Amino acid sequence: MIYIDIEENGNMEVRKSPTKNFIFKIKNILKIKSSKLKEEKIEDKTLIRLPNLENNTLNKLSKYIRQNCICIVCVSDSLLDNVVFMEYLKNENVKLLNGKWIFKILATKICEYIVENKKEIIEYQEISILSNKINDDVVFTIRNLAEKVKIINVLTNDSYRFKKLEKEMYDKYGIIININNNYKKSLIKSDIILNFDFSESEFNKYALPKKSSIINFNENINIQTKSFEGINASFLEISMPKNYLKYLLYFKHFNTTNLYESFIYKNTNPANIVREIENDNMKITFLLGKNGKIRKNEYLKMSKKLAN
Repeated sequence: MIYIDIEENGNMEVRKSPTKNFIFKIKNILKIKSSKLKEEKIEDKTLIRLPNLENNTLNKLSKYIRQNCICIVCVSDSLLDNVVFMEYLKNENVKLLNGKWIFKILATKICEYIVENKKEIIEYQEISILSNKINDDVVFTIRNLAEKVKIINVLTNDSYRFKKLEKEMYDKYGIIININNNYKKSLIKSDIILNFDFSESEFNKYALPKKSSIINFNENINIQTKSFEGINASFLEISMPKNYLKYLLYFKHFNTTNLYESFIYKNTNPANIVREIENDNMKITFLLGKNGKIRKNEYLKMSKKLAN
């Protein structure tokens, strides 16, 4: 794995004197023309700084990736927002850590965070999971939540794939999972909706409760129902655990969630990752929606206690 950042180009104009301005511009031109990669070692981590995004620079980065057999990259915020660089990465056959992996693993903790901010009890929640695919993250979330909440619904276009899990939960724990796909009734009583892979058009076919917390793990979803007054989140912000704080000085241009994901990323059972997260005492600080951070008092508006 490597970390990739781009050097600050110092485009802010200096107006102290014509001479200093001239020198500044010359230095900037030379920096832009340079294509040399800067490699920095931070303990066992490698940070590559790009002078620019010119073809020569990207070609050198491609060569570096091939020569060092790089399979995974974590990139700074400015590069994540850069269309040219994101298009370049697509063609490099590397995995980009963008926080989505840990976001899904934290599904149960996100539910607990929402319930805590609503000042309610998780055992009384009705949670619906939307997923057409059955994978480790979805199965782990269903198993975890089924033991904690009042009602759990699974909405899918491929109910056959979930039958084995449904039988296992009932035979082993006496827990009933409601598997259905009724557009009018399936979600209408849900307190929390976890959308793992439904597209925007597919999601908007369903009748929604007026007040609910929706978490979209794959993409932003625009809710077309005008009466909806709930929360619609598509990412999260975490506080960096103490044992990783030392790295923030070197990776100051990186999103904290993406960075923490890179520190703990491994191919293992989600339960092992959650155990590591708990040992790190990692905390969710905010959920993020279309307009940025969702304020904690917004969750109180979803509270059934307040409604009563």
